[in-house]
Formats: sequence, C-alpha cells, structure tokens
Amino acid sequence: MMATLRELLEQGFLMGLGAVSFTRETAQNLVEEMVKKGQAQREEAEEMIERLVKRGEKERNALRKLVREELQDVLRELNLPTRAEIHAIEKKLDAILQKLSVEG
Repeated sequence: MMATLRELLEQGFLMGLGAVSFTRETAQNLVEEMVKKGQAQREEAEEMIERLVKRGEKERNALRKLVREELQDVLRELNLPTRAEIHAIEKKLDAILQKLSVEG
C-alpha cells in the first residue's frame, strides 16, 4: 500500500523539523519502517539513509554557525574585551611591573 501524497508531505515536513537530530540509527529506523510499509523499496534504503544522514549533518552545521554568529553578536553588544586585547593589557602590565621592580 503506497502512502498518499499528503502523508509523504507530512512525513517530509516532520523529517525536516527533526533533521538536526538525525543520527544514522534514526535514519535507518525510519527507512526500515518505510520499507516495511511499502513506502520505499529495499534497493533505495541505503541511498535514503545516506541522504538523511547528510541532511542531518548539514542542518547541524548550519545551526552551529547560527549559534556562533548570534553569540558573537551578543558579545560585541556587551562590549567585552577580546582575548587579544586582554593579552595586550597583560603584556603592558608585565612591562610596568618590571619597570617598577627595577626602579624600586
């Protein structure tokens, strides 16, 4: 029994929402279920699994990039010093302390 177009669209939508959390095991389970229900052919299974896993990786990478960008924006807004700026201050402080110990 083939799935209706509506069922396939709904399943695709749900898979899109969950793509970030797709692991190989999750993809295999989903595809095996589709094969059992006659929604996919056994020959297509491995290709479908690979596509789902790659999509999950792509979605995770996009999410990581978005989180990094948002975090950088927040840090910029907080006007916090960068690691390089702190290192430069430490070097200046070391130089001042060195000068004071020589003079003192």
